[in-house]
Amino acid sequence: MVDKEVHLKDYISAIRNHIFVIVISFLLVFGTALIVSLYMPRIYQASAVIEVQDSTSASGLSSLMQNVISKGVDQVSMETICKRFSSNSILYETIHNLKSRYPLEYDDLESPESLIPKISAKIIPDTKMIEVSVKMNMDEGRSERAAIIANELVSVMQKQRSAKADAEMMRRWDFINDRLKVAESEIIESEEDIRQFLKENGNSIVWTANINNMLSRISDLIKLKESGEYALIAEEKKLDQLSAKLENEPDFIEYSKTFARNPLLDKYRTDLADLQKQYVAAMASELGVENPRVKSIKAQIDEVIEKTNSISQEEIASKTQSINPMRQSIMSEIINSQLRQIAYETQLNITKQTLDRLNAEKDRIFSEMPQNQYQLDRINREVEYKGVIYRNLLDKKLDAEILAIENKGDESRIKGGIEIVDIAEPNIRPISPRVKFIGAISALIGIFAGLILAFLGEYLFGFQKPENC
Repeated sequence: MVDKEVHLKDYISAIRNHIFVIVISFLLVFGTALIVSLYMPRIYQASAVIEVQDSTSASGLSSLMQNVISKGVDQVSMETICKRFSSNSILYETIHNLKSRYPLEYDDLESPESLIPKISAKIIPDTKMIEVSVKMNMDEGRSERAAIIANELVSVMQKQRSAKADAEMMRRWDFINDRLKVAESEIIESEEDIRQFLKENGNSIVWTANINNMLSRISDLIKLKESGEYALIAEEKKLDQLSAKLENEPDFIEYSKTFARNPLLDKYRTDLADLQKQYVAAMASELGVENPRVKSIKAQIDEVIEKTNSISQEEIASKTQSINPMRQSIMSEIINSQLRQIAYETQLNITKQTLDRLNAEKDRIFSEMPQNQYQLDRINREVEYKGVIYRNLLDKKLDAEILAIENKGDESRIKGGIEIVDIAEPNIRPISPRVKFIGAISALIGIFAGLILAFLGEYLFGFQKPENC
């Protein structure tokens, strides 16, 4: 068997030769698909579009990281909301509400399992919106019923999220109020601690003033001590000079003298003259030297002469003396100097004691100042930290109030962080079956099947040229 070269005109010729097969294939496939689509149950869909508001914290600020990752919307929250539309809690409440509102029309709704296949929720790409759709066939109520169920699903979602948000808001509100009370009491206690501490220990201003006053007093006392020491040394030198001067002054000085002859001396001289006369008379009577009488007179004369010689020859009868005034003045100065010395020593001792006490007090304050300053700084930091917490709690309370007001601003469309963009409306056109689409696809399939059969026949039986070309 010899292979023949096949050209485009051969394919066209094959189509012409088997055009009947192609037409029959087209009519069979297209007609069958059209008949089947016409007898398929009509499914209607109603969709509601909602917008999810940015989730906010108690401070009213969105999570920056989540916003960056999810382009401004928390993608996980969006997907969670989509899944919740098929949850039993949403569906049970929806069914209950519909039965309560329309007891006859929705009596056939028994359980969520019958609604789950009919409900779909999907995120509209690159938006914060979700499309909630409900599909119903003609026997189940068409698009009117689907629209009511879709709107009720959105309403139940809003109510549940609003109830959850309100519960969280109340818990947050109660927590903030409790924390505010605790913070207020802690601030009052800390302020009382500061007042008590300042009352007992003072602050840096008081410590500085006390130290400055104490240093000034210590400086004055040091000067007073030095001047007292100098005065005491000078007084001791002066006292030594006065004592030396006092030694050179007599206790008494003569005030007056009375000169007179001694009467005993005159008596001895008279007796001596009488005895000499008797001695001359005895010698004149030639008694002789050896005469006892002469010896006796001679012995008496010697005795009187001896007594006369024993008496002072000065003719002083009496003299008058008085206390030395210079010595008395020196003594007075010495007494005054001793008194001043005692006063200086007493003052110097008192100054030293006061100086020692002030130095000890100064050392105590200097040693306690770091600890007191640390304690005061710690209490101040605690008060400042508690004040920051209190202000933050007030800000969060204000933000919560603003958030609550904003959430209640338009409850008809925005509730629970969900805004209704478009409510579900009945649609007169079914979404399934899509007759035009099925017809177009079936026509293409029929033509394609006819061509395959035509080319297959030519391949099996060979390409032949038509007899009349």
